[in-house]
Amino acid sequence: MSTVEHQDRATSRNWQLDCATELVSGHGAIVTEYFDVGCSRRRSWRHRPQSAALLARLGDPLRGFDAIVVGEYERAFSGNQLLNLMPLLKQHNVQLWLPETDGPVDCRKPPTRR
Repeated sequence: MSTVEHQDRATSRNWQLDCATELVSGHGAIVTEYFDVGCSRRRSWRHRPQSAALLARLGDPLRGFDAIVVGEYERAFSGNQLLNLMPLLKQHNVQLWLPETDGPVDCRKPPTRR
C-alpha cells in the first residue's frame, strides 16, 4: 500500500515486495500482488480496492495461494484490523506472514503494532 501524496508508488511497492520476497525465501514464492495506491491504511481492507479483491479470492478453492505475505505491518494495518482479519483467514485456511513475526503469524497470539 502506498499513499500517493506521501510516497513514491514504485519505490514503496518495490521495497515492500523485496521485504515479502525475502520473508518467504526458502518457504515459498510470491505468486501475485495486491498493492493499493492512494488509500490510507486506516481504511478497512474491504474499502481498499486491491485488498478487497484479495479478500474476495479467499473463498475460491482455486485461488492459487495459501498465505498472504505483507511487506510491512504498518503499511497494511491500523487499529484492530489485524484482529478482525485473522478469523477470516483462519476460516479459509490462509496463513498471514509478517516480517515483524519473521514468518507466519500465530493465530493464538497475533502481533500488536510496535
